[in-house]
Amino acid sequence: MRTLSFIVNEQQIKKDPRCDFSQISPNTIGYLKAKFILRKGWGGCRIAASFWCLGKEYAALVSQDGTCIIPDQALTWDNFKVSLTGVKEGYRITTNKITVEQEG
Repeated sequence: MRTLSFIVNEQQIKKDPRCDFSQISPNTIGYLKAKFILRKGWGGCRIAASFWCLGKEYAALVSQDGTCIIPDQALTWDNFKVSLTGVKEGYRITTNKITVEQEG
């Protein structure tokens, strides 16, 4: 299983510069995992990741360790987008969307 790492600081999500985002092939199943390094603004939140492909959203709950499996349906094209939403009582935070390119 391959893990793609993202850094999240308040409402900004970006690719972790220490993570290799090259040579990702579309149409994988059960292979890609996302790891979110959460900084300011996310404490105490229940978090869902959204993966966008061809305008459709595919969501996954983020576990306590900051990871989730990327839904297979989001991996069918040459790119997908990622964003996060966190909620707790009286509070909601969302990020921008970033694009991950796939080759092949």
